[in-house]
Amino acid sequence: MTYLTFLNDRASVRTFDPNYEISDKEIQEMIQSAANAPSSNNFQPWKIIAVKHKEKQDVLRTFAYGQKQVKDASVVFIIFGDKTLYDADKLMDFNIERGTLTEADRSYKMTRVSTYLNLHPEDIGIEGLKFDSGLFSMNLMHVVRAFGYDSVPMIGVDFDKIKTYLDIPANYQAMLLLPVGKALKPGYPHVRYHLDEFFTLIK
Repeated sequence: MTYLTFLNDRASVRTFDPNYEISDKEIQEMIQSAANAPSSNNFQPWKIIAVKHKEKQDVLRTFAYGQKQVKDASVVFIIFGDKTLYDADKLMDFNIERGTLTEADRSYKMTRVSTYLNLHPEDIGIEGLKFDSGLFSMNLMHVVRAFGYDSVPMIGVDFDKIKTYLDIPANYQAMLLLPVGKALKPGYPHVRYHLDEFFTLIK
C-alpha cells in the first residue's frame, strides 16, 4: 500500500467490536504521535481526554443522542482547545528547554511572535483553537489507522453535559469527539466532488 492509498482509504467507521481492548500504552503512543501535528507558532493548544470505561462511555452515548459507536469504541478521545496555552513566555521556555531556541535569541523571537499576535488576535481565540485542534484531530485520525484502528469524528454531541459529567476544567473548549476501535464493518465509501468543482490552478 502506498502512503497516498493509505490516506485516501480513511473512512468514518461507526461499527466497532465492543469487546476489543486497546492497551493504555497504545493509546499514549497514538496521542504522542498525533501531537506532531503543526500548530500556530507551535503553541500546541490542545488538551486530550481519553475515556476507556464502558459504563462512562454508555453515559457519553446518551450525550451523543444514542449513537452506538460511542459505547462500542475501545476508547473515546475528546479533543479540547485551551486558550491559556497561547502563552508566549511559556512557548519561549519550551523552545529553550528543547534546544530549538537560544536564550540570546529569545527577545527577537518573543518580539516576532508578539507582533504577529497583535496583528492577528483571532489566532489566540476560538478561531485559533479550531484551526490548531483541527490539525491535531486530522493527524490523530491518520495515526489511529497506522495502529490498525479506525475512528469517526463527531461534533453532534452535547459537549456541555460531557464537560459537567467528566468534571472538565472550564477553560477547556470542546472541539471534537473521536471514538476509536477495531472496525466490524467498513466505513461509508467516499463520495467526493471532482476537483473541477472546487479547484482553480492559477499560472
